[in-house]
This record gives sequence, C-alpha cells and structure tokens, in this order.
Amino acid sequence: MLKNFLIIMLGLIFALGGTMLGNETTLAQETLNISYNEDPESLDVHRAPSLWVHHFHIYDTLVVICEDGEYHGGLAEDWDFAEGDTVVTFHLRDDVTFHDGTEFNAEAVKFNFERLLDPDFASPHRDVAGPITDITVEDEYTITFEYEEPVATLLYDYSQYFLAIQSPTAIEEYGDDYGVEIAVGTGPFKFDRWDAGEQIVLERFEDYAWAPDFYDNPGPAHIDRVVFENMPDEMTTLLALRQGNIDIGSIPTPYIETFKADDRVNVDLAPPGQVTYLGINSSKPPWDDYRVRRAVAHTINREEIVEVALNGFATPHPLPLAPGVLGHNEDLYDYAADRDIEAGKELLREAGFTETDDGWVDEDGEELVLNIWTYATDAMSRLAEVTREQIIDLGIEVEIETLESATLLGRTPDGDHDSVLIGYGWSDPGILTSFLHSDNLDTSNRVHYVNPELDELLEESGRTVDPEERFQVVQEIQKIILDECPWIPLYTEDSALGINPDLQGLRRSPGGAHPRLIDAHF
Repeated sequence: MLKNFLIIMLGLIFALGGTMLGNETTLAQETLNISYNEDPESLDVHRAPSLWVHHFHIYDTLVVICEDGEYHGGLAEDWDFAEGDTVVTFHLRDDVTFHDGTEFNAEAVKFNFERLLDPDFASPHRDVAGPITDITVEDEYTITFEYEEPVATLLYDYSQYFLAIQSPTAIEEYGDDYGVEIAVGTGPFKFDRWDAGEQIVLERFEDYAWAPDFYDNPGPAHIDRVVFENMPDEMTTLLALRQGNIDIGSIPTPYIETFKADDRVNVDLAPPGQVTYLGINSSKPPWDDYRVRRAVAHTINREEIVEVALNGFATPHPLPLAPGVLGHNEDLYDYAADRDIEAGKELLREAGFTETDDGWVDEDGEELVLNIWTYATDAMSRLAEVTREQIIDLGIEVEIETLESATLLGRTPDGDHDSVLIGYGWSDPGILTSFLHSDNLDTSNRVHYVNPELDELLEESGRTVDPEERFQVVQEIQKIILDECPWIPLYTEDSALGINPDLQGLRRSPGGAHPRLIDAHF
C-alpha cells in the first residue's frame, strides 16, 4: 500500500512539474546547486554533532582517503611513525593559506588540536583525536603527536573532517559565533553566506592549489560558486532535480527506479556504507534490562523493512558494521535475534511483565510503551512506521517522535529518550568506541550503554595495530552488541545521488556519502 502511494505521488509530481515550476531552466554553468534537507548545527567541525556536505568543501584534513581506500597526503605531505607507533610526525605543506589569508603551519595545526582536546571546550569529537599526550611543533612545517599507546585507526582518524584544520585567526576573532557567522578553512571553496533555513553559499577559493594527488585538477576548482539549497521535503528535491533547478540531490530509495528511467537525471549509486539501526536507551527502565531490549529485537523483520520502507534498495543487515569494514563477518549473522514473537514474549515474562488484552504491564501495572525518536524526514518517518507495526505485533505500544537532526543529537546526552532510529556511516570499527564506550555517555553514546567488558574490548581494539588480531577483537565486540541489543541493526542502504547530466568529473567520498567537487565541471 505504501509503495503504491509513493509511486502515485511521484507520477503526480512528474505530471505537474511543468505547471508547478514552469519551463525547465538552464543553470549558469559557473554555479552548482546542491540540495540538503536541514541546516547543520554549526559549520565549526569541532562543535557540529555530525558532518554535513558543506564541511567537506570548506576544509581540508592532514590525510585524505582516496576512493580505493588508500591514504594520500592532504595538508600533510607525508608522515613518520616512531616508538612503537606511539609517535607520529607530520611534514606539512608549505604552500597553503587559509581563506582569510592566515598562514597554514604547524602552529595552526597545534591550535586546532589543543582546542579540540580542551575539556572546557567539550567537543563531541575529542575522542576521534585519540589519547594524545603531547603535541610538539618541531619547526614551522613539522609537528609531532605523542600517544599513550598505539592507535590502530590513526591515519583514518586524521582523514576525518572532525579533525579538519580551521583558521585560528577566525576562531579567536569570532569566538562562539565561529561556525555560524563565518567558517574559514583551506578547502577549495570559501564561505560566503548562510541564510538560515534557506541557503548556504560558498565561493571558489582562487588561491587553492593543493588538491590531493589523486585528483586531475590541482586547483582552483572549475566551479565558481556552490549554492546549497535547503529542501526539507524530499518531493521538493525530486521535482527540482527533474526541472534542473538543482544539479545534485539525494534520491530516496523508493524513487531510484523511476529516476533511472528519466534521461533528465543521472542516477549514481554508491556501495552501501551506512548502517541504520534502532538504538535503545540501556540506562532507562525498563530498557536497562537486556531481555526487554532483546524482546524488541525479536520483532524485527529486516526483509520486510527493506521491501516496504525502501522499495528494495537496501540490504537487510543484522551487524553493527557495514560490509567492507574491518570486522564485518557474515558468520556473525546467526548471533543476531531473528523475528520470533513467541521468543520475545517469553523474554518479557522473564523480565517480570504480564501480558493483558491491551498489551504488557509491569509489576506496578504500568503499560510497556516504547517511544522512538527519529529524524524529521519523509524517509525516516516511513521507516519508523514500518518498524512500529512490527514491534506492535509483540503487544508493545509504540510512539514516534520526529525531530530535526541537530535537536535529536543534541538531546540524546540527557537520556530522556527510550530509543533512536538513526544511521551512521564510517569505514573503521573504531566508531563503535565513540558510540558505545561508557566514557562517551555525555556525547556520542546515544544509547547510554555501559558494559565494562565491552569497554575493555573497545580499548583493546583501539590499540591493536595488527589487522588480523584486531579483527578477532572486533568479533567479540559485535557478539556483545548482538547479545545485549543496545543497537538493533536493520539494513545498509544504497546511497543514490541524482546528478545533472551536464555535470562531469564528479567524484564521491569513500562510502559514497558526499560529492567531491574539485574535478567537477559542466
């Protein structure tokens, strides 16, 4: 029923497109228009709870990952390891300047990391930097980081935009307004303006000449101007793609097949890299009892979710890590709870609940109700409704609350929620430390899960440099997650972009999450 409704709606949009937006327009070739569905909380990568497409064009990182997974020099030309991989020295480029004219050098890098690690600053991403014990500026373009122990994810971490380098001058001048009034990096595009709720506009940085070596164009970018259009409604995005009013926009999975048949839009599919999951607040009664969480896990039919909510453009997936990530292992699939309503009921009885005609009640007669927080998008609302219907089969009442992403992520540290229906994309198992280690209850451990055994394994994984040994540790980590169910993984989704056929040279980041524009041209 839902699928038929979506197809009818898309057909109606195509039929009315000319009436609603007028004749198809030809965009000026020097301007690239990209849609996004919600304003970021901040353009300051140290403050923003998650990364947005805008961050990837304003800033650069010390290390860059190519699409093939290989590490290349970014703002650092190369690097050396010493003392059992507990010391890394970066040799920086000497030809880089920030958008505001500030010189890029080792002092600028040190400033950024000291800010990120400052406990009083309380960045939600300080753990990404790892256990740094000392930062030494060796000379103007050489900087050394010392660590408490080897860090298995070190180069990967330095390639993440949470560790991108921002202008010290701009940060000091704007203070708390940095990231809202201004954002200054060394990337191929510089901040022009942010019209809240409407647009974020970037201009080409004419001095850019330090693109990573896997690009054809060393810089500056071919595109003069990038306009990010805020389009919270997915139908608006789809119509704008068809009419040529935007050049790049995300295509929700139910509409991929339809757009493949439309020669006005190229559809670019990236390999699945994001895991969507139902995370349950493991510190809040009654969800602090693993039996109650696992009972919910026994209601989930992943195949039905993929077929009904995503029109088949996803892969049912029971593991916390996506395919291709170190530690992913199909042999673990059997550890995940399967769809078994009777097994779920037995677990609820063991946990002290009694089944009634109206559902389940605890010893005090309180009804068992699960509140789900999810993002205020059409796609996540569809997913939440399908998931809700499955959980109701167990007799648990389900309430859905949709929130803007910045609001949802900002409120989870308070622990007032029952559960979150969200996803993440990351190419290293170290992300599980951010999401599930007890040290991160006030930031990124959104399910408030505390397990000393898991903490020890996460720490062991973080310092185990040998890939084979680390693989085995990550197996044990996933077994605990699958047994205790702080997360109930659902699927990995095909990431589809609709692209103007006249746009050439577009590349995508590993995992396909974001477009890379340095080589892009009309």
